[in-house]
Amino acid sequence: MKRTGTRALGVAAVLVAAVAGARSAPQVEIQASHEGFHPATVTLRKGEAYQVVLSSADGEHCFAVDALRVEKRIRPGRKTMFDLTPDRAGRFPFYCCLESGEAAVVERGELIVIE
Repeated sequence: MKRTGTRALGVAAVLVAAVAGARSAPQVEIQASHEGFHPATVTLRKGEAYQVVLSSADGEHCFAVDALRVEKRIRPGRKTMFDLTPDRAGRFPFYCCLESGEAAVVERGELIVIE
């Protein structure tokens, strides 16, 4: 009597349970507009994985965090998603890298990473 089928089913059940029990990364939603980012301050925990979801309220924008080497384009009508696991605590400014002058002053925010 062969038991490979039963063994394979047992392994598959363990894998399904592990995937079902796994926590998905929390989402952080940030919307860019010519009036600024909303929210303008985002707090994350060092070492935790997040899925950042960017959207635009009114046109093309950019989300840049120089200290964390992040630069993402945000196009209207489409969400831009990326995974982020901050590796150090601190306060990191973010901004729209497409703007200059007065618009650049408005389109700014701060990412706060706590221990």
